[in-house]
Amino acid sequence: MVCPEVIARFRLHPKAFTRQRELPFHRLVALMLNFRKGSTEWELKGFFATLLGVVITLAMPTRAAFSKARKRLSEQVFVYLNREAVKTFCAGWATPRWQGFRLRAVDGTTFRLPPGEALERAFGAQESGPTLARASVLYDIGHDLVVDARVAAMCVGEHELAVEHLAAAEPGDLLIYDRGYPAFWFFALHLVAGIDFCMRLPRNSFAAAEAFWDSDAPETVVTLTPSADQRRACRDQGVCADPIRVRLVRVRLKGGETEVLVTSVLDAERIPARLFGQLYHKRWGVEEHYKREKRWAEIENFSGRSVLAIRQDIHAKILAMNLTAMVRNVAQLVADRRFAHCNHRYQVRACSTLSEMKNTLVRLLFGEPHQRRKLLALLTQSLSGAVEAVRPDRSFPRLNPGKLKPGHHPAYKRTA
Repeated sequence: MVCPEVIARFRLHPKAFTRQRELPFHRLVALMLNFRKGSTEWELKGFFATLLGVVITLAMPTRAAFSKARKRLSEQVFVYLNREAVKTFCAGWATPRWQGFRLRAVDGTTFRLPPGEALERAFGAQESGPTLARASVLYDIGHDLVVDARVAAMCVGEHELAVEHLAAAEPGDLLIYDRGYPAFWFFALHLVAGIDFCMRLPRNSFAAAEAFWDSDAPETVVTLTPSADQRRACRDQGVCADPIRVRLVRVRLKGGETEVLVTSVLDAERIPARLFGQLYHKRWGVEEHYKREKRWAEIENFSGRSVLAIRQDIHAKILAMNLTAMVRNVAQLVADRRFAHCNHRYQVRACSTLSEMKNTLVRLLFGEPHQRRKLLALLTQSLSGAVEAVRPDRSFPRLNPGKLKPGHHPAYKRTA
């Protein structure tokens, strides 16, 4: 059961969820967490069949009842539950560190929304193509968890969302960014917060870095002095515009391409230059997360066309994927022991874990304590065998992302 304080905090009407209904607060939240992909009617049938333990049940609310109930629920309940779940999990789980740092990645994406004037007004209409929403996550690479997620209109830039992520970061974190993020004021914000960073630096970003681009040196430390525009940006952000010392590191890729990374970690003994290629590659975890969100969890397969429904669906799927990742972490411990004698390390497949969690998540949330423990033990034991070998240094050509966007037509939801 959910404590009354949580219900009072996240209901959108003072009298919501005060009467006995077929979809009280805790059932509504669980229903929306159950990796919804199909029609609302089919999802309701599956949810209540799992909840009541029968294949067909008449004790089930209608689609209209679900629609009415969700209008009284703030999407912030999923943000709150996600924050509490991540905090609880990390408190009882050894934090993986790399060279003493907790590695976290920040990256943005866009979500394609269904058509509708309300969504166009809230997220901004595009000149061509579907309405889009801007999204960004702070991703815990060691745990495969989304620590913080933001959804905004397309007019909001990735920098603005990344600034909001800093409130969820801590000293001891090393935040990894792609090449769209380097900016003097952004560096200054990290230094004020005591948070280290590593970013891919585009050419012609800073005059002080150009000489390094043209050299063959593996690394150097330079002092960045802000221009007038950069000082103005610092004033807008409320940070000091004093010169900043950063370290530039050259990374040579297998294909002959050269990347330059900029970092606040000046100590070459703590992270030697030769390790930065490996470090930046770890950022790929957040790219894989977005692939799982869009391709497997179908986060763009929305169950409504209101702004509230869009935000509810996005944050509910993020929380559900985090709960799945926590189960996968436990199963991975079992798999590491099970395959310790093998030449390769074996990792639990993310797609298998996502598939198993459909309806199982409902049983874990509503079962008796002894039933939940037994189910979780069976689940982790089963998933520990759903593995694939980790073979380092393998690479494959990247498919054209434009060919991987079939979309989800709201009028034709799957029925199974």
